[in-house]
Amino acid sequence: MSETVRIVLVGLGNVNLGLIKILIDKKKAIAEQYNTRFNIVGVVDSSGMAVSEKGFAYEDLVNLKYNKGKVNEMTGFLPKAPELIADCITADLLIDASPVNLTPGNPGLQLIKRAIEKGWHVVFANKAPLVLAFDQLMALAQQHKTSIRYSATVCGGLPVVNVLKRDLKLASLSSLHGVFNATSNFVLQELEKGVAVEEAIKEAQKIGAAETDPTLDISGQDTANKLYLIMKSFSDFDGSIKDIEVEGIEKITAEQVSKAAKVNTQIKLVASAYKKENQWKLEVKPTTVAADSFIGSCKGWEMGIEIKSDLYESISFKNYEADPRGTSAAVLRDMIDIQHQQVTLRMKNTNKGK
Repeated sequence: MSETVRIVLVGLGNVNLGLIKILIDKKKAIAEQYNTRFNIVGVVDSSGMAVSEKGFAYEDLVNLKYNKGKVNEMTGFLPKAPELIADCITADLLIDASPVNLTPGNPGLQLIKRAIEKGWHVVFANKAPLVLAFDQLMALAQQHKTSIRYSATVCGGLPVVNVLKRDLKLASLSSLHGVFNATSNFVLQELEKGVAVEEAIKEAQKIGAAETDPTLDISGQDTANKLYLIMKSFSDFDGSIKDIEVEGIEKITAEQVSKAAKVNTQIKLVASAYKKENQWKLEVKPTTVAADSFIGSCKGWEMGIEIKSDLYESISFKNYEADPRGTSAAVLRDMIDIQHQQVTLRMKNTNKGK
């Protein structure tokens, strides 16, 4: 019989909706391969929260969104502040795929902290809480013996954080360069074709790859947020998000992009990290690169990273992600990793008692 993991979804946008669809499609595989069933017992959106001890049917949540419904229309709606959901339901795991809110002390951050204090594990697709309080959340999770995973926050389905933390063991980062925002990369490609910035953004929003407000993408702040999380995960960088120099693509013109292409170069919004006088230098800015370089090869909806370290020399990898499904799959990847970790821990403790 499958083990049930009770989950709470924060946000019912493209990422969590995509997650639910994958849970429907892969329900049998999850049960057979991981002996697990994910039961959605709580849901939060901008209208409030709803809870169900029995659990909400996946299909009902999908239909709710297709009909442009809100959580306050659901059976189980509670007229309480959403950040109190951890006090209203028993759960094991919280999935935060809510919109980015970089206001310090916002209700979403308070919700996360309360969930961790209650012993819930957390999977992030939303970068904001980690950008605002990375060290605090990690310390809180350690204190309450819970796990935090966030591979979906950096380049969607591309397993950047996982590769760095799990696969490059004992390595010290020397430098990195990357294209971390597919929306801005797509806009730059469309500029080369003569498409106006506004039209390119509308196309990105239409397929669900860009937010309703694309400011974070175009300004370079989203890229900076990802660079910050990478550095906190895989380096001795101890600064803050404010230490990253950020310049977006707002002032890049079609003429500049076209001119670069004529001499076999590309303009990319590049995130960089390197040591300067033994201090980390972090920056995000439009950069002209050779078209046949790795960064230059990241076209349109592709994101990629090139890493140099003491043990593994140079490693580069990229993905193509034109919709949120890869990010949703990354959330599920983290959910399964946490569940596997908990099963392993229980087995270890059981063997100790023998």
